[in-house]
Amino acid sequence: MAVSKLIQITDLHLGEGPQSVLAGTSSAESYIMLNQLLKDYDKQAVWLPGNHDNAELMEQHLTDYPSYPVSELGNWGILTLDSSQPGTPVGHISDEELRRVDDRLNQLAGKSILVTMHHCPIALGCQWLDKQRVNNPNSLYDLLASHNDVKLVVTGHVHQQYDGLWGDLPLYTTPSSCIQFKQHSKDFAISDQPPGYRWFDLGSNGTVRTGVEFIRNFDQHPDTDNAGY
Repeated sequence: MAVSKLIQITDLHLGEGPQSVLAGTSSAESYIMLNQLLKDYDKQAVWLPGNHDNAELMEQHLTDYPSYPVSELGNWGILTLDSSQPGTPVGHISDEELRRVDDRLNQLAGKSILVTMHHCPIALGCQWLDKQRVNNPNSLYDLLASHNDVKLVVTGHVHQQYDGLWGDLPLYTTPSSCIQFKQHSKDFAISDQPPGYRWFDLGSNGTVRTGVEFIRNFDQHPDTDNAGY
């Protein structure tokens, strides 16, 4: 069985230059830097915007990585959704985006499909963070569940790991490549975990293996007493 390998890196919070530690706003400089990093390391990449991003700036300055809402990787199709809304950290899937999703799922008919978006559609037990999940998940779930080829849904935003189910759909969230949020917290709280990422082994027969790795020997430590960022 052939296996396609994929890594998810999410919630980068890049600043305007290499010396920046944490940034919560988008900038042309951060996307230019990201484009150059990916190019220098000769990486292939598919991206989607998060709540801190400016999609137009991303398209303008990720010059070597055009936006591809539908990508193919072996026997797999990768479908990216935009769950971001200007001016709010809360996720939402617009009616227009839902129509596009339906068309793109049909386009990928016959392939195993990985669906990814920034915001999580379910509550994870972080009371403050759960308020920012996708606020209209049912229509999207019904659409995805009606296509038997959808094998899993992958999100970011929550800065923590989750492996579980959204109804009948396998759902995975991924730690940030920046700071992590403390799990099961009532109010904003930062974990002392280092940056992380998620890996996927996607089998040609539709099987999935996945796990999370945290960076070892990382010498920067977050301020866990910080009440916001």
